[in-house]
Amino acid sequence: MSGTGEQNARALAELRERIDTIDAEMHRLLIERGQVIDELIHVKGTSRPGAAFRPGREADMMRRMVARHSSVLPLITVEHLWREIITTFTRMQAPFDVAFDNSVAPERMRDVARFTFGFSVSLVPLPNAGAVVAHVSDSNDLGLVAVDAGAEAGAWWRGLARPGAPRIMALLPHIGAAGRPADLPAFVISPALSDPTPPDIRILAVSSRSPYKPPRDSLVLASVEADGKHEALVAAPAARDAAGLAAEAMGRVESVSEVGGIARGIAVDGEPSLLYQKPLQADERR
Repeated sequence: MSGTGEQNARALAELRERIDTIDAEMHRLLIERGQVIDELIHVKGTSRPGAAFRPGREADMMRRMVARHSSVLPLITVEHLWREIITTFTRMQAPFDVAFDNSVAPERMRDVARFTFGFSVSLVPLPNAGAVVAHVSDSNDLGLVAVDAGAEAGAWWRGLARPGAPRIMALLPHIGAAGRPADLPAFVISPALSDPTPPDIRILAVSSRSPYKPPRDSLVLASVEADGKHEALVAAPAARDAAGLAAEAMGRVESVSEVGGIARGIAVDGEPSLLYQKPLQADERR
């Protein structure tokens, strides 16, 4: 019995030593990543508003992370840790906080903000979606607006249509998984990006005299009736632009404006869709 006890004690000591070694290596790599980010700031000038946000690159990082993940550690936990790292190093380049619409499911919205952006950011609660857009217009902060902001929010996305206005840069949650925490569908609003990655999906604001019916390859994300018009926020494949969508409507719409672009999320559970793709395969992980 004593021999078995001594063997167990040695095995535990070795395992704890391995954990300590891994922890030290992880810390060393985080320090090294910070040094690289410091060099990046000087080379690219990412302290400018909108220059540090790279939603397309983040989406690519998350896709590769999901593809290579194989562990008893829950994928959603890894996502949260990775998001905390991304936020922290992005704030090193250009400090920002996160404003959010406090009028729709405020506790769930806070959960989405904290899960995605961690605890290094300050959260700024605002009374409605329009106030979030206005706040982002005057800062380098990001904004969060629920996809279903409610009819009382009106066509809040119209504030994104003017030149130089903020844009919809992402849709949360990025990983679609059954039973995940922080699952409130929400848009991330950003300042106009200095170096945008071509999006997978265009986000368009459509104004029409009757309820808008999108083409079969597109999707209405939100819609309201205001001032005698029907306003819709539409997701369409990147190959479609505002002019093409308006032409296809053949006079049934009054205006179509591009108000953002997003990368497709990752459908860990369920079937792929316009907004969510299946995880990368093994030969696509690099």
